[in-house]
Amino acid sequence: MSPDPKDSITPTPRERELMMLIARGMQNKNIACELKISENTVRAHIGNIMRKYRLQNRTQIAIIYALKTAPLSLRRDRTRSGADPASVKPAQALAQTPRVTTAPE
Repeated sequence: MSPDPKDSITPTPRERELMMLIARGMQNKNIACELKISENTVRAHIGNIMRKYRLQNRTQIAIIYALKTAPLSLRRDRTRSGADPASVKPAQALAQTPRVTTAPE
């Protein structure tokens, strides 16, 4: 199976910062204030991210950020399942998270 081309896309450091703030649930106005840029620049960055990853909304940006920053073991599980980050809905992403079992004492 060939690797997904979306996995090889790398956001710029500024896009990564913006993705993190979106994942935190911040609004454009607050992101602009935090990064000391205009709201128009925030919208431009969001548009670039959405085009780059072929996303349709901010929730998908947050999911991509979470998946890219997840521990390697979780990313392996996601790739094994063949999930496309752009098509994974938040509930599905949570359902795909492996359960950690503990040994009986």
